Amino acid sequence: MAVRDSIPKRADRDALRRELGQNFLQDDRAVRNLVRQVEGDGRHVLEIGPGKGAITEELLHSFDTVTAVEMDPHWAAYIRKKFDGKRVTVFQGDFLDFRFPSEIDTVVGNVPFGITTQILRCLLESTNWQSAALIVQWEVARKRAGRSGGSLLTTSWAPWYEFTLHDRVRATSFRPMPSVDGGILTIRRRPQPLLPESASRAFQQFAEAVFTGPGRGLAEILRRHIPKRTYRSLADRHGIPDGGLPKDLTLTQWIALFEASQPGYAPGATGARMPAQDRGGREYEPEANRTPRRFGPTRGGDPCAPRAQVRQTKGRQGARGSSYGRRTGR
Repeated sequence: MAVRDSIPKRADRDALRRELGQNFLQDDRAVRNLVRQVEGDGRHVLEIGPGKGAITEELLHSFDTVTAVEMDPHWAAYIRKKFDGKRVTVFQGDFLDFRFPSEIDTVVGNVPFGITTQILRCLLESTNWQSAALIVQWEVARKRAGRSGGSLLTTSWAPWYEFTLHDRVRATSFRPMPSVDGGILTIRRRPQPLLPESASRAFQQFAEAVFTGPGRGLAEILRRHIPKRTYRSLADRHGIPDGGLPKDLTLTQWIALFEASQPGYAPGATGARMPAQDRGGREYEPEANRTPRRFGPTRGGDPCAPRAQVRQTKGRQGARGSSYGRRTGR
């Protein structure tokens, strides 16, 4: 008897599941706790990787519309059928190539553990949403929330976003069960940013230079960016340890050091003096004047274009032939 090619083999489904990092959340309590973190934050939510739809169903109780982005064509079709006639729009494609609809104000998702950094970077670079609740690997959630010291990614965005760690989600809450626990991480855009939007590029360049700069302590690392006497004054005033590491700095200390590194810095002046240009000589634009960033090409308005049509960009190198691609990222 001939085998029907149209019937997907179980082995093929299992291979695709492993490739996409699919671990479906089966714990109703964890689902409710995840959604509860963003209840009342908005009306239109985007869900990353709905899978079997457990989180999607809970989101419908709290939001006017749900936009779901699912990489796996099997589960994308399943979600379309399951929620047919309801307030759910499904896009089948790679979230990292997805262009945010302008009405989205909230993001929720059980994120594949292997690409958490890439997803976070895409979210943080978007201009639309206001709050997000994500299930990520427990240690990653701790790191992003600063429980084990600051990281480059979190520090780079901390003047504009707040990162908070919530409940642990045990590995037994997922099917198939992963080898590590998950954790609920929320990210909220600050209503009053600690630095102007026009300083974001310069601050992120400064943070990267400090995290990757040579030296055996902060005093050695920062001498390339801040005059010695200025650093000494700031270190005494803000309690910055000379032998400390960038991960040990508080956000207040980061901002004070950044301001001191900028041209025209005046010790003792109130308020930050932001540069008129970045290091490449380009003038800063007010955020309101910038064209909002979108993910993926603008081909016919398709929010999820084929991956072959998308250019490789910094932080997204690597093969694009597997699930979300084996991309790299700090």
